[in-house]
Amino acid sequence: MRKFLLFVFCCFCCDMGFAGQSDIVKAIKDRENKDYVWIAGHRCDWIYSVENSTDALKNAIRIGVDIAETDVRLTKDGKIIMMHDATIDRTTEGKGVIIDMTLDEIRQYHMRSINYGGKTDLLVPTLEEFIDIAKGKILLYLDKAGYEIPGKPEGYMVQQVLKVLEKKNALEESIFVLEWPYEKAKRIFGDKLEKVIFCPAISDRIPNINEYVDDWIAKYNPVLYQFRMKTLDTDVYKQLPKVLGVGAKPFVAATWPEHTANHDDQISIFDKPSKGWGWLLEQGFRVLETNYPHDLLRYLKYENWR
Repeated sequence: MRKFLLFVFCCFCCDMGFAGQSDIVKAIKDRENKDYVWIAGHRCDWIYSVENSTDALKNAIRIGVDIAETDVRLTKDGKIIMMHDATIDRTTEGKGVIIDMTLDEIRQYHMRSINYGGKTDLLVPTLEEFIDIAKGKILLYLDKAGYEIPGKPEGYMVQQVLKVLEKKNALEESIFVLEWPYEKAKRIFGDKLEKVIFCPAISDRIPNINEYVDDWIAKYNPVLYQFRMKTLDTDVYKQLPKVLGVGAKPFVAATWPEHTANHDDQISIFDKPSKGWGWLLEQGFRVLETNYPHDLLRYLKYENWR
């Protein structure tokens, strides 16, 4: 298998040609569609733009990424912004803890380009702004939503995110990946659990993994499950046939070797794609989160997956 060059920018058209909200949601919920490979761009498209910025989201849409993995944080005045860290130090020219700052205070500072250095003209985006760009074009995987806020009730962050999604009529186009048992998810999400795309995460940290997965299948039957498998001799990997058997789409973050049993982005880019992404596809994974969506798209086209 030929190696793929890392820093070559190439634009693609979206293969599935989603026409709007109903199409993109219907496609990911289709249990009969077992051949299409969904690409989730880590922090949207952070290699070629500023992570979790509106530019990165637009890049992801332009090249044909299906899911934008992004991070939500709550400000002091109750606004939800898109940022991975708990502080603004790394990704903006300012400093401060997000939960202790208002949106206006955060937006005094411009975002910084981690890869290319220096200040940009971009401001930290809000969830509302992300939804306006993404709607009908790309699904939003809202990471960090499960983080607890000190002094607030359990699940407070999730509930604040849900309020914005409902206001913007975007519940169905959102993905939540959490290591929560069904009963906790139902308690926190309420009736909105049936509207969002809830993806239970399966990891070694979960006690009684078999019961955890069986309970989700019996009570919700998710269309997605995220696997976090350090090795192939764990109970996490052993859940794969069960998930495939109910027509769900196994999801894995190729961004991390400890989630892929070392079949990750690094080996795909710097050795052979067949040893990383290719191996994951052979196992039945159909949603791959990656730091390199441009390269993964080229690989899928080369191997006739698209």
